[in-house]
Amino acid sequence: MKIADLHTLLAQWEHPDKEFRSAPFWGWNAFLDRENLEFQIGEMKKEGMGGFFVHSREGLETPYLSGEWMDALALCVDKASEEDLEVWIYDEDKWPSGSAGGMVSRRNPDQYAAKGLTLEILPPEILPCKEAGSLGLSGEEAAVDGKILGIYDNVVEGMVLVLRMERSGASEWYNGYAPTDNLNPQAVSEFMQMTHGRYKQRFGAEFGKRIKGFFTDEPNCCDFFSVFTKGRPWLVWTEDFPRVFEEKRGYSPMEYLPYLFIEGKESSRIRHDYWRTVTELFSESYMKQLYQWCDENSLSMTGHVLYENDLGYNIRVCGAAMPLYRFMHCPGIDILGEQTREYLTVKQCTSVANQYGRTMVLSETYGCTGWEFTFEGQKWLGDWQFVMGVTRRCQHLAQYSITGCRKRDYPPVFNYQTTWWEHNHLMETYFARLSACVTTGEVVRHVLVVHPITSLWTMCKSSPEEDLDHIEMNMGWLDSHITDLNRLGEEYNRLANMLLGAHWDFDFGDEIILGENASVDNKMLRVGIRRYDTVVVPGVLSLFKTTVDLLEEFVKAGGRLIWVGAFPRMIEGRPGCLAEHVFGNAPIFRCTSFEELLGVLEQVQPREVRVEKKEGGEDTQILTMLRKTEDGYLVFAVNHDREGEHPVTFSLSVRGKVEVLDLWTGEKWEKEVERSGAGMAFVDTFRPALSRIYLIHTKEAPKEGKQAFPYRHPHYTDPVFAALGPEAAFSRTAPNVLTLDRCRYCLDHGEWSDEMEVWQAQRRIREQLNMQQVYYNGAPQRYMWINDPCKTDGTAFALRFEFSVEALPETVCYGVIEKPEGYLVTCNGMGCELADGYFMDRDMKKIRLNGLKTGKNILEITGKYSRKVELEDSYIIGDFGVNPQRAITAEPERIHFGDWCFQGYYHYAGSMVYHFDLPGKMKDSKRIILHLGQYRGTLAGILVNGKKAGYLMGKCYRDLDITDHLEEKENHLDIEVVGSPRNMFGPFHQAYTGCTRISWKDFRTEGMYHCSGYVLEPYGLMEQITLYEV
Repeated sequence: MKIADLHTLLAQWEHPDKEFRSAPFWGWNAFLDRENLEFQIGEMKKEGMGGFFVHSREGLETPYLSGEWMDALALCVDKASEEDLEVWIYDEDKWPSGSAGGMVSRRNPDQYAAKGLTLEILPPEILPCKEAGSLGLSGEEAAVDGKILGIYDNVVEGMVLVLRMERSGASEWYNGYAPTDNLNPQAVSEFMQMTHGRYKQRFGAEFGKRIKGFFTDEPNCCDFFSVFTKGRPWLVWTEDFPRVFEEKRGYSPMEYLPYLFIEGKESSRIRHDYWRTVTELFSESYMKQLYQWCDENSLSMTGHVLYENDLGYNIRVCGAAMPLYRFMHCPGIDILGEQTREYLTVKQCTSVANQYGRTMVLSETYGCTGWEFTFEGQKWLGDWQFVMGVTRRCQHLAQYSITGCRKRDYPPVFNYQTTWWEHNHLMETYFARLSACVTTGEVVRHVLVVHPITSLWTMCKSSPEEDLDHIEMNMGWLDSHITDLNRLGEEYNRLANMLLGAHWDFDFGDEIILGENASVDNKMLRVGIRRYDTVVVPGVLSLFKTTVDLLEEFVKAGGRLIWVGAFPRMIEGRPGCLAEHVFGNAPIFRCTSFEELLGVLEQVQPREVRVEKKEGGEDTQILTMLRKTEDGYLVFAVNHDREGEHPVTFSLSVRGKVEVLDLWTGEKWEKEVERSGAGMAFVDTFRPALSRIYLIHTKEAPKEGKQAFPYRHPHYTDPVFAALGPEAAFSRTAPNVLTLDRCRYCLDHGEWSDEMEVWQAQRRIREQLNMQQVYYNGAPQRYMWINDPCKTDGTAFALRFEFSVEALPETVCYGVIEKPEGYLVTCNGMGCELADGYFMDRDMKKIRLNGLKTGKNILEITGKYSRKVELEDSYIIGDFGVNPQRAITAEPERIHFGDWCFQGYYHYAGSMVYHFDLPGKMKDSKRIILHLGQYRGTLAGILVNGKKAGYLMGKCYRDLDITDHLEEKENHLDIEVVGSPRNMFGPFHQAYTGCTRISWKDFRTEGMYHCSGYVLEPYGLMEQITLYEV
């Protein structure tokens, strides 16, 4: 949905439509139950979401694409329609897309399994005893060893190079089958028939109506999980590649293939042409096929490609990202972890979206940020993406279940199982308002930066020393020649950051797109539907000839071209000085560095929005987006600094009434401005991570007033109404928790083991019973094997947990055990019965604990082990304290400001409400502002006299006007610090915590990465609270 004017935007402000609201990945990851599905859809609606992506996820027990799967989807389509929510379909079993959970390669391994071009280097004496073309192998041996494409004895002196086409072996990730050859259009067509075609059979009548489209996730043509002969470096290949290459490039690649691995005079040319062909073939075989099918079926295609930001990796897995976005109705990205370093990821995608007029730009976001991820983190990370052109969030993940390994599937979870869920609607409203704003009018970008990917093509190889088995889980391949290309690409990421910080918004121009969809329009360069005043060529090594021709025409028409660095010495990977010949004496601007580029832009490209610090100069921490509407302009401004406050002056080239919108509170007010040349200026102060929307109504006169930075005396003291702390009465919103993550086990009534972590016990049990392991994430999907017979099914097992009680709780305590049906649970030898209700997840059942005593206690779980069993940590919940020695104690009567973990709430997952009494307000008193000092939590809610007064978040919202909630008599103030499941679920035993991405391995540490103590996140009010008068 696109909004044309500010008036229509304001009509959406209070209650934005579902199209502006998030649609999370809804991870279907267990046996799908009708009641639970309907319940969770109702929860999504209640908490403000606009729809969901049905996503097969690890742990699934209902067979993927089966009749039962389709029945579950039909139910959800009906329920979503009832709730007015959008339904989207994720097109794969887990990820990446293209394999249908391994079914594609299983159907025809020879044709459809992924292929690799592999290199073997042999000593020369081996050649005489091997037949050329077969190396003397029998037909059967040759099939196993790959098809020989060429033998080369004139490339490396004294050595023979053997190049083969190998077919990938099987991978556990693909349910025991091989990844798909996504350069083969027939293989991709098979994937679509198995997946999209099956959905069409059942739901074709709903396409474009109640079902909106498909998400394709991380499609690539060079998969990490491909398995080729160990020790042989490899590149992506397909059977038809030589023909396609010759058709596109005009010559056969076969003579030059060694130079994809070996340095030589032909290396740059063949590498450039190889990667160009890979990019075009993958675009046509995979992306275009899916896009056209969706188009023909009234559906939207969205998703994202693999490794958007690291250009070395990106080349290896798909050739280039930007041309692929042409074939998405709603281009998308993936931002993992709580970090904002990937400017390339966002700008590559939003540039193509802008040039092709795509209104919706989706971000799969927040994955791997951990259970402790805060609302301020959501805002900070989301604002950064939206100011560059993202328009909709797809949260990673809303899990159907968090039992077993599912709770470690790259948390957090955006569903009912998380303890802050009842507040989720606040964040949904924030981003729905923002989405409406950044789809109003058209974005204003005058600068085009030629993307450098084709230069990196000339250097991208597979080294003879390459070890593609050397993969780091969070970063990928670690071979230096790939990571060196990543480092080169990082320079362009730095350039994107610099331009945005200096307030020159821009688009990237991909050379394939420029070649097919760009032209000179008067003195401007048109790409798709957008036009640019200034083009920057940012220190490239090679260009397409069509790009040089286009830029030459642009300069001759009077266009503004800025060249950074030397002219390239290659055209399409071939030696040549065409660029220098064409532009050496042309009226263009030259500079030697990105820093100098900013100076040139200062001279030649006027800004429409300036944001200057008090000390002068552009404030690079304030990022902005300018949009032109039918009745004015909109400015979205973000303080990207999470720690510092930024007082700034905004200068705009236009004039009009300035209306300020607060996305969090929903408030609106008019801003005074002063004249500045033909435009206007105003001062504003941005607290850490704060963002603002400014509406410029150009048809209305502004309110004028002298602008000055606020002054505060160095020794200023607030006019205090009340000061609170450092302790308070308090109450919990949930039972307290003791996590039991260590146990002993026995099998078949044998001896008890030594004590160990629960996951280690499960690993040993499954080793002894010869069963598929489940302690890690990445195993074949459960529906593939849990119902297969196993001769050790039914083996008796027992787990024994020991814990201490220093003070016996006065109320009933419960054990919480995942899927306890069929187990016998005892506490100190007394039987414990299943109670009503659940804790956290519907399959985490409550067990009434009988027989608790002071001192040492033993909780035992016994039952029959089977392939379906997933043994997890157990929990004790109730009204008690837990000290740092993890013993159950009495709860404190009052809580001190500081970390509540060490005051009796070591594993507590809920919120803590601090209670205070306030004096009555005077009849003629000024406004009373509550200032919340530092706190640690997901969010802070404020209640005055039992009524909600508002919510505070991070450092950007620390102050709240509570005047209208106060009475003249004594008042009662409650401050709720919202917790999270982090200290209940972990990870606990990380010796190293420096990575921004949380994965299952963080919960399963061993060796040097393991510590025996518990690593916790602090929670609670950390500073005094002040109420002051203004």
